[in-house]
Amino acid sequence: MRIKPKIGLMSKTGLMFSAAVLMSGCSIFPEYIKTAIKLPDSWQAKLPKDNQAKDMASKDQLPHNGNVRQLIDWWGQFNDPALSQLLKAAESDNPTIDIALANIKSARASSVSAAAQGLPSVTGNASITRSQSATSNGINSSSGISTSTVGALDASWEIDLFGGIKFAKQAAEARVEAKQNDWHTARVSLAAEVATNYVNYRACQLSVRAYQQAMTSKNETSRLTKILADAGFSAPADAALAEASLRSTESSLINQQAQCDNTVKALVALTNITEPTLREILLTGDAKTLPQPAEFNVESVPANLITQRPDLIADERNLAAASADTGVATANRYPSLSLIGFIGRSKISGSSFSSNGNTWSFGPSLTLPIFDGGQLKSQVTIAEANYAIALATYQQDVRSAVKEVEQTLVNLDSAVRRESTEKISTAQYRNYYQAAEINWRAGGISLITLEDARRQLITAELSHITQQKDRVQYW
Repeated sequence: MRIKPKIGLMSKTGLMFSAAVLMSGCSIFPEYIKTAIKLPDSWQAKLPKDNQAKDMASKDQLPHNGNVRQLIDWWGQFNDPALSQLLKAAESDNPTIDIALANIKSARASSVSAAAQGLPSVTGNASITRSQSATSNGINSSSGISTSTVGALDASWEIDLFGGIKFAKQAAEARVEAKQNDWHTARVSLAAEVATNYVNYRACQLSVRAYQQAMTSKNETSRLTKILADAGFSAPADAALAEASLRSTESSLINQQAQCDNTVKALVALTNITEPTLREILLTGDAKTLPQPAEFNVESVPANLITQRPDLIADERNLAAASADTGVATANRYPSLSLIGFIGRSKISGSSFSSNGNTWSFGPSLTLPIFDGGQLKSQVTIAEANYAIALATYQQDVRSAVKEVEQTLVNLDSAVRRESTEKISTAQYRNYYQAAEINWRAGGISLITLEDARRQLITAELSHITQQKDRVQYW
């Protein structure tokens, strides 16, 4: 007779367990679907000339093969050993990269914690105590020492009735992916900053070289003018003008050299290479020309931009996490069901007695959020607001990315078209200056005319250097 109730209890418990398992995973919040963001069908700015003649259907034509992990390797096409060495040093020892890696580690730990919520948990405890008791009936008294030993295991398993655990896991996994793409973004940004400073340094060297050549020429002009003035063949004012022009160029040279030194300081901070060592590395590069990237195609479909930029991928993953957070907050407003169990053994022994026994229990535990003053509802509202913020951030960053590409294409096209113009202009100003110098030496023109020709040549040379630098950096 005693067996029947036990079978009935176990049967009911089994039925509840089966029902709970079947219901687990059901959710009252829709699954996340990637948000479609409206983008133009094509770029409005003019694509590079070589780009228009090539088929852009294959991702292997992209500078990074369509893989964000290879974005940093794009700079290797400059085929500049000094730049490659600086890039490697920067990535191996940079606080920004270290922070990004630490964020990934933290996100992964959170993901493990979220996944563990859907698994059974078992805890154990054990204790042993000794106690003494004394009794007295007014005539006789006695005392005894007893030992009590207890060992037990507690188990619990929360059934994911409404998908709260599932959404928590999805949110954590999405954040891991977001942090991984933040790391790629940090790497790409760091590489771009190092490369930009390196190109700036090379351009600065070319500008210093232009000023030094002008100094050499002006120094000779000043020397000859002084001789002529001392001999009475030229006005003292001409000698003063020549000296003033020389010192003005010297001042510009000093300022340009300071800019070069400041760029070196920036590279030291980015790479953590000591300045003497870094300057030795810079000496291995070609100081007479700027590093040139290989030609590559620009993806002609703006929508594909989203799959190429790690910062936009991170935004989308953060949006997915925010959506899952809303699911978690919504599920928390509904009942939660857990299966709990206990098994233990105890033993008590004394000087004149001993006893032991086993205990166990198993069954469901249902928690109902009946009244909380609106706290759980407010958590849903907060989660929905965070989702709206994440969506707006994603949309804004995509628009900004499209704008950046459009503007870069405009600037690149301008730099490419200016190249031949700047080159011809510089060559013609050089011819004009050389002819003016010959005429000045022959007494055909004044020193003012010569200095004006020299000024125009220096301006043209510096403008050409800037144009070359812009073209490299816009790529």
